[in-house]
Formats: sequence, C-alpha cells, structure tokens
Amino acid sequence: MSKILVIILSETRASELTYGSFKKNVIDELNADLCLCIGVKSDYDYNNPFYKLAKYKFIYNELDDYGEAFDYAYNIIINNKSKYERLEGYNALHGILENPLQTNNNIKHYNNIKDNSNIDSLSDDEIVIHENNFHDEIWKNKTYGIKNSTNKIVKQKDVTTYRKRLPWREFLKIKDQFLGGIKDQYNEHPGSAGILIFFRWFLLQNLIEQNLLNKYERFIITRSDFLYQLPHPKIDLLNEKYIWIPDGENNGGYTDRHAILSKNNIVHYLNILNNIVEKSNIYFMEMINFKSWNLEMLIKYHLRQNDVIHFVRKLPYIMYAVRNINGTTRWSKGIYSNELGYYIKYISEYNKSLYYKNKFENYTSNISAFYNEEICKENKIIEELEENITFSIN
Repeated sequence: MSKILVIILSETRASELTYGSFKKNVIDELNADLCLCIGVKSDYDYNNPFYKLAKYKFIYNELDDYGEAFDYAYNIIINNKSKYERLEGYNALHGILENPLQTNNNIKHYNNIKDNSNIDSLSDDEIVIHENNFHDEIWKNKTYGIKNSTNKIVKQKDVTTYRKRLPWREFLKIKDQFLGGIKDQYNEHPGSAGILIFFRWFLLQNLIEQNLLNKYERFIITRSDFLYQLPHPKIDLLNEKYIWIPDGENNGGYTDRHAILSKNNIVHYLNILNNIVEKSNIYFMEMINFKSWNLEMLIKYHLRQNDVIHFVRKLPYIMYAVRNINGTTRWSKGIYSNELGYYIKYISEYNKSLYYKNKFENYTSNISAFYNEEICKENKIIEELEENITFSIN
C-alpha cells in the first residue's frame, strides 16, 4: 500500500463544519498522514483539530504584503545561480547589426567568448552567441554583448542569448489576478493567488528539506474548507504517473483546489515560483501578451512548460467549499443556504459534487467500481483528444 501524505495548503479554516467530513472521507479512508503548510496570525487557534491531527507542520507568519515572502523566496532561488538565463534558440541581436563587423556604443563584439563559461564576469544585459552550426557562415562563432537590452528577441536556430533574469516584480505588469496578495503602487492584482503560489514554493522547500519526497509515494494537496459528498477515491485507482485533478472549476486552466500527485511529478506541479525566477524571460515573454491571467491558467501553462501537461487526468468532483456565518475568506464569500446553515462558496462546485453523490446512490455496485467507471469514461475522452489538443492563448 502506498504511503500517502495529505497536505492542507495556505490556511486552516471552517474546521467546525468540515473536520469530521475530512477526517472520515480523506484521512481515514486513505489511511493517510496529514501535513499543514499554512500561514498563521498572532491569534491563530493551535487547538483546532486540523492542527492537532497534523504529523507535519510547515508554518509561515501571515503577512499584510506577500511581496516580502516573494523577496524571501527569490533570494533563496537565485542563490549561487548565474545572473544570466540561457535562452536557447533565441537571438536578441537579430536585425540590429547589418554585418558581423559592425558594432556601436551599445553592442560589443567579443573574440574570447565561445560559451557561457565566463559570461558572469560581464555586465551586459544580454550576451548573444552564434554557434558553430549557425546557417550564415559570416556570423558563425561570433559573440556579442548588448549593454542595454532593446527587449527585441526572435526565435532562431543555433543561436543562444544569455539575458539577465527579471526581478519577480516585473510579473505584476502581466494582468490580472495571479499575483493577488502582493501590494504594489502601480500594478497590484486583486485576490490572493500570489499567496497560493508562495505556499506552493514553501511546501516544496519543506518537503525536500524534510526528505518527505522519499518517505511518501503519493501526495494530496487540498484545502480545509471542503465538505465531501462521497469518500475520496482510493489511491490505487489513480495511476501514479498521472497528475490527478477534479473535473471542474477550471476557469480556463486547471483547478488549483485539489491535486493528487506522486513523488515523480510533485516537483513539476509545485515549482511555479522557481520557474518564474529561473526562467523569468521565457515566462514573461510568453505571458505578457495575454491580459487575463488567473492561477488556474498559470498552472496549466506551467505544466506545459514543464512538459507534463499530457499527464493530467480527471477524477469526479465530489467535494465543495463552505464558509461558516462568521468565517473568513480571501475571495468568494459564497451564497448562504438556509437549509444547510452555512455559505456554499461556489454553487457550480456544490452542484457537481451533488451530481456525483446522486449518481452513486443509484449505482448498483460498490464505490470503487463506480469511481473506476467514471474515471475511465472521463479520461478516455481526454486520451482520444490528447494528440489534437494544444495549449494556446489568443
């Protein structure tokens, strides 16, 4: 049997409504351990049942401005790394010089640089290396430094541009709500998605430092305010090579609210902030032309960049988020149900979970057979379309 670690991310809330359902339908159903990776305020209730149950607790002090947390993560990520990012197949010099002998006050030809072994000693914004296989003989093996980047760059074979990495705050210029929770005078995003990006990074750091990627085979990243209409699917039904997410609430990408991962793909799922820092120029260039980014879209884009998007699979959406009358929220306040006595945060999520509950009640076999049938049905469609699906932003 696989060792399973269930992780509640960012916050513990709504325990008075959800803890019993969570304990029964997730922890006990899967015989799993619990990990909290959360922010806490000075008045945090350490007696809440999620905290008491957790075997591992990764705690970060809550901030009014998560820009401080991003600065903290950024400095750790770039430690001992080159100040340049390698953009293979990109030419930042294209069309700027008429011939290889021409230089100017902004562009310098280097005779002694043929690779990236000593470029960190330079101060240019960009270094452009035309490789030995470059199609034009007169440009082969020519290297140039561009003092002040023009930000013009084109894709071209057998050319590599080394460009200084962008400060993470540049991404606030990309609209419009994937960095919520970070204060900025000019480009502040609404919501709290930036906080969730930070906690994905913080979780990954702790999983690595605590060697938990080797202690557990499967990982479930979820939230504490879910009520479950049915028990969580057994892990044995979910092939470990895939990234499993519920079949709804995608908002143009992939839902961020629940994911089942393995030790082989969890890093690719969590390292969004790492890639924003380490591959800042690629991410920025490809994201800047689209004006309505949210966290769900960023997750889908990120999985594509990590070349694991073809491993995404869907499972029935059997839970829904709730809020008590006096409960806190960072985004959706929800709609109050007089019948249930609490707020349903997302009606579409509630309806989807109720659909599966009702469907199972009319099912003639056991719940594992039910899940197996639903999962096979959903993912057969995905597999049939997979070769024709491309991720594009118009």
